[in-house]
Amino acid sequence: MSAHLPIPFTVIGGFLGAGKTTLLNRILRENAGRRIAVIVNDFGAINIDASLVVSADGETIELSNGCICCSLAAEFPLTLYPLLEREPRLDAVVIEASGVSDPWKIGQFGTLPGFRLDGVIVVTDAETVRERAADPRMGRQIIGQLQAADIIVLNKVDLVSAEDVAATRHWLAEVIPGVRIIDAVGANVPLALLLGAHADRVGEAHREAMEDHPFESRSWEIAGPIGRAQIEAWAAALPAEVIRAKGVLALEDDAEREAVFQLVGKRWKVRRGEPWGDRPRLSRLVAIGLPGSLEGLEFP
Repeated sequence: MSAHLPIPFTVIGGFLGAGKTTLLNRILRENAGRRIAVIVNDFGAINIDASLVVSADGETIELSNGCICCSLAAEFPLTLYPLLEREPRLDAVVIEASGVSDPWKIGQFGTLPGFRLDGVIVVTDAETVRERAADPRMGRQIIGQLQAADIIVLNKVDLVSAEDVAATRHWLAEVIPGVRIIDAVGANVPLALLLGAHADRVGEAHREAMEDHPFESRSWEIAGPIGRAQIEAWAAALPAEVIRAKGVLALEDDAEREAVFQLVGKRWKVRRGEPWGDRPRLSRLVAIGLPGSLEGLEFP
């Protein structure tokens, strides 16, 4: 297990009716060749095409596209650890948090050995979120879920006016300063923005994000080592409209191993990757954001 890179671990949270299940259905249907394990509370809500089902044993459904769907066990680690042993290796694990749970707490399971917390995605309903957040019976819970988010999917924007969308975005920016927000209809969001990929799949993320979605991406490649402080300053200065960035870096202070850079929403980190060996030390990175967000943006 130690020979493998950690498996990216993504939590999808949000209040009841926000569109989490719609998003999960899309992940299973349009997984872009990724081998994904989706862990849910209730199989019944997941719309799995019968033609994709290879086998089902009551707790796990195997799909022909390489995905699996698992029920959420009471002892959560008992569901997670067998996933580390699966061959071929999984590309991602996605957890659906229940509509009344704290997605941040579930995200802490992504720090278990063998996993890497890739992001907490919170889906919210553009039509109802401000009203519900003001309700003393549920408001504290909704605000807590939103504050746990690395990325907020502002879903169902087609049900409200452009003025209401703008007002909700402004309100979210006040509640969670610096948060990354993606507008969506039917939870239709590029998977490259939601699910982590190992750095050698950067090019695939670039192509997927540009396909049939109002997002743009930009890639860089730099020969030779760069300074860690340069990367930190670059990441800290990115505008909120840049949703995700990822790549492999050659750092001046670590000549032996590549550095893997991941940014999701406002959270980012650099971790040690594989040995360089005989490979040329190149820094390769891609950033994905809203239209206009990458104009004039340079990689240090």
